[in-house]
Amino acid sequence: MELNKRLLVLFTMLFTLLPVHIYAAAPFVIGEGEAGGYQYTVLKGEDGLIWKIGYQDHLVTIDENEENQAHLDRFRTAVNDLGSHTFGLILSISYLIIVGTTSLVFYKKTKHIPRVSGMIIACLALGAVYYAIASFIGMQAEIEDVGYYYVSLTDS
Repeated sequence: MELNKRLLVLFTMLFTLLPVHIYAAAPFVIGEGEAGGYQYTVLKGEDGLIWKIGYQDHLVTIDENEENQAHLDRFRTAVNDLGSHTFGLILSISYLIIVGTTSLVFYKKTKHIPRVSGMIIACLALGAVYYAIASFIGMQAEIEDVGYYYVSLTDS
């Protein structure tokens, strides 16, 4: 009976520690991101960092070294910034739709929009339009940046 308990404890320890050992030996993901069709994944390998970058379905694996480290970091930053500008654009357009819908409902109910309320609504709408234009311009600049870094990393 004592031997069975010891064997049970031994097998339990082996089965719980075996997956941890396998997981520790495999490369793991340090970071990943995706925006505008571009994506990257940073893996910790045996010799250093391994990057998988891509555009749409075309993936390229790159080992990080001194020559390409700056471009890879800028590619990652550009993809992340592209995602944030895209989110800002979607958010500002959604806000503009909400302001417009609210104004339309208010006008239909009262048949008149007071001057003070109209000024507030106009300021809110202009703020949303300004933020949408700024996000769109930033998004266009980031699309150019991420495209440049992708081409410079995949052509070499």
